[in-house]
Amino acid sequence: MTRKRVLSATTLPSLSACAALCAALPAGEAMAAYRFDATEAAFDATYAATPIDATGVVVDEAGSPIAGAEVTAIGWGSGAVNDGELAFTDEAGAFTLAALARRSVLLRVEVDGYYSEIVPADLHRPLAAASAEVGRVVLTEQRAGRARLLVGGDTMFGRRFVDSDADGVEGEAGDLIRPDTREADALAVLSFLRDVLSSADYTQVNLESPVTASAATPHPYKSFTFFSYPETVRALALSGVDAVSLANNHMFDYLEGGVTDTLSAVPSAGLDWFGAGPDETTAKGTVLYRTLRGVDMAFQGFNQLVNDGTTASAYTLIASDGPPAKAGALELSLAEISDFMEEDAAGRFGIPVLHGGTEYSDYPTSGMRRRFIQLVQKGAGMVVAHHPHTIHGVGLYDAGAGPRFVFMSLGNMVFDQDVFETYQSYLAAIDIDEDSSGNRAVHRVQLIPFQNEDYVPKLVGGAWLGRAARHIGHLSTTLPTAPSPSEAADGMTGAVVFASGPRAVAVSDPSQYTTSEHVETRIVPLKSRATGPVEHVRSSAADSLAALRTTAAASCDYGREIMLYGDFEDSDVDDAFHEGSMWSVSEYRYIQNSVVHGGTGAMVFLRKSNSTSEVSTYMNNRVKFEPGRKLTLTGFAKGDNAGQMRVQVYWYTSGGASVSNSVVFTRVGGTYDWQQFSVNLTPPANAGSVRLYFRAGAPASGEATAFLDDVSLVEWEGTVADSSLGLALATPNNWSFVRCTAVDPALTSLGVTMTHRSYALAPATP
Repeated sequence: MTRKRVLSATTLPSLSACAALCAALPAGEAMAAYRFDATEAAFDATYAATPIDATGVVVDEAGSPIAGAEVTAIGWGSGAVNDGELAFTDEAGAFTLAALARRSVLLRVEVDGYYSEIVPADLHRPLAAASAEVGRVVLTEQRAGRARLLVGGDTMFGRRFVDSDADGVEGEAGDLIRPDTREADALAVLSFLRDVLSSADYTQVNLESPVTASAATPHPYKSFTFFSYPETVRALALSGVDAVSLANNHMFDYLEGGVTDTLSAVPSAGLDWFGAGPDETTAKGTVLYRTLRGVDMAFQGFNQLVNDGTTASAYTLIASDGPPAKAGALELSLAEISDFMEEDAAGRFGIPVLHGGTEYSDYPTSGMRRRFIQLVQKGAGMVVAHHPHTIHGVGLYDAGAGPRFVFMSLGNMVFDQDVFETYQSYLAAIDIDEDSSGNRAVHRVQLIPFQNEDYVPKLVGGAWLGRAARHIGHLSTTLPTAPSPSEAADGMTGAVVFASGPRAVAVSDPSQYTTSEHVETRIVPLKSRATGPVEHVRSSAADSLAALRTTAAASCDYGREIMLYGDFEDSDVDDAFHEGSMWSVSEYRYIQNSVVHGGTGAMVFLRKSNSTSEVSTYMNNRVKFEPGRKLTLTGFAKGDNAGQMRVQVYWYTSGGASVSNSVVFTRVGGTYDWQQFSVNLTPPANAGSVRLYFRAGAPASGEATAFLDDVSLVEWEGTVADSSLGLALATPNNWSFVRCTAVDPALTSLGVTMTHRSYALAPATP
């Protein structure tokens, strides 16, 4: 597939960051096949040559400014010209990194006596913006009796990493990890994450594959088996990971030999480990004890998934004493977790690491909730979980000694899945305190969102970071009160999660945050009694829709945007600019920056009158939705001598089987400024996922240019029968649109009042 050329970087010492990037522009762009290509190249040159400042404030947990903190830019590829740029905070805690190139970077913020923070700076701002605000960076004091633990989700370096086209031949073009350079290639996969991974006192992730160079004995009954080469696991240690859990449903993918190889290769790579063994007794004995800055901890891993493809005892996924003895992961059973908490973790901050639940889900299963609660009741300091490959919210459970955090699913850290909902993940940084009496508690929780793009994890900033924080907050707020509709409430609730500066935070008590509210009323025109989708335009990243009321009787729906990538922005921090990897792009349609409805990117379609077909773009992945729910597609289009534009919807089952397709929107050609389109969609009864195709035709004469931007696919999740009575919504949440239908057919407009509630961290004792 041909893609728009990505601007490369140069580090010529005689040029400023912006001038160096400008100098890297390809010389032949003006000779491109379409007039618009030359226009875009000229804009890119201007954009690259126009500097931008990165500004922010560094404070302690009490909100007091920290002077003299060092702020250093970390950049790669087209952002490498910013790498190493340095600033210090003044007496007010403020800093400015001046005249940077408009390529996003990470910032390392450090000062003696505090934990360093690695935060994203979104420098992909509109050309008119002279500066980009990073926000308040809150530093945590380092001291004896306080340790920072970083935890991450499912990780492996096999399958598509080593054989991207699944043809059985490794080392071909497109393979991210090649036979002769496995360690270096795995390091490259981790390159955008390693500064964060190495910033804590101790970092632990789930290693979800055996580690072996011999893959001759795959599990004969499993549908999916994979392994990681030993050299790749060494890259984890070199990137800052200290320990891995081996308690998962893939540890037995290559039977006893694979487990044996893993138990040798992992410590040889420089990693601590726990959660598996050649038999059950040995696996139980793999408890990992660590004392970090005076805080005594104990880790153990447990796997809920016992069988896959067969119930034959020789092929279960868990370790057993037999007879005969059998290798595998330690089982997530009541007996095993009781032994760990009551014996092994006694007198320590116990950290059980669980693997289980339902893949691609939003909330934990009743079985996982039961184990979460049992572990806290038995004294766990916190609980970490994974396996769904999607992120869940952050849970809380109070067994009488105060609420304990449950990270219900951390999603993927490094994985090769091509399922849309698995691309969003986060790392959790947890500060744990131990006082002189031996009492231990979580002091602070920060969440670090990132996305997996082409199997490579990359931190996200700007609007994307806010959206990621709201998604985690939404899942936490909407955590069901009971494990299932037929069961009673079990006392498990969600933490309060919201964006705070360049991070997300999770808090357990109302004293830890403040809220502010403002009310917005809009007069919305009605068409056939309906408003169409009305966007909840947020005043900040931590703004939620708290209440809704209309001036007349009307039924209203509220919903979330689920397409995620329809704004065509580049919000991750990596080595490329607007690469457009989520979309099908070519020289005829690509993400450009000179003509936008909002932000810095939009899709352009290029056609000539002698073109014999439409040019089409679509997201490379299907978008999942809850079967039975209605959807609305909305977005903005612009044309310059454009041909006809069409939108075609392809429906699939949740598993990907084709159901049907239809054209849902047609826009006649011509020259027109940005115009909004909106289409209500009723999926077929058996549909659970969708893919949208945007198609642009040729003009009657000359060259056609059409643009697409700020496209949203709204899944309507709730309804209020009469919104004139008012509706209160639990916050934080990620509801981003409402739509209303008035009862009175004579009304031509409707007043819609939305209450905004914004969250902020309260000053705290450091």
